[in-house]
Amino acid sequence: QIKPKPVKLDELGTQAFGAAHLLKDRSNVKILGPQIEDLIPCIIISMGTGVSYSALSIDNKVKHVGGSPLGGGTLLGLANLLIQVNNFDEILRLANIGKTSTLDLLISDIYGQNYGNTLLSDVCASSFAKASIEHKTAPKEDIAASLLSAICYSIAGGAATVARAEKVTSLVFVGGFLSMEGSIPDSLYKSASLFNKEISLIFPENHRYAGAIGAALRASELQ
Repeated sequence: QIKPKPVKLDELGTQAFGAAHLLKDRSNVKILGPQIEDLIPCIIISMGTGVSYSALSIDNKVKHVGGSPLGGGTLLGLANLLIQVNNFDEILRLANIGKTSTLDLLISDIYGQNYGNTLLSDVCASSFAKASIEHKTAPKEDIAASLLSAICYSIAGGAATVARAEKVTSLVFVGGFLSMEGSIPDSLYKSASLFNKEISLIFPENHRYAGAIGAALRASELQ
């Protein structure tokens, strides 16, 4: 009879440990932005029901540096209220078909062109604003697209701010609220790189399992 002994681990530290392990295999890592050689130090963004930001130093020390309540739980909850869809894959499918420009107020809608060197014409100035300004209704595909974009903008903008404070340019994304298919990576990059073109977004192939991998590795070290 197997009697497993529980091992207590720090959740955020375990996520970071798993992410660091995934970064060792460069062939299974996708990078948006500058193709950097050294992936660590970095900010690890754990995208789950909510979002946490952890700084990982070059000597593998981890500290929790921030977070956001806007995450996968927000997407599912608001999608359920707005378009009566409560399935992540279905929301992604709809968002990939839809257009954010139907409901989002863009820089081009305000200025007719780019604003300076940082705000390009296709950057979102206000999510869902056209629904109020123009009293618009929209198909569920466009609602899903704007909702997903709004949450991604918030997550990546916060991550970029934390990265600036920690003086790093690498953002590593892991967690269940992440898909390499469709608009999520591009939305994250568009937001994160608005005011810092040197920033790199890093997506390990097995990003969903960073926590489980970190827990297994840490537990084996403690046996």
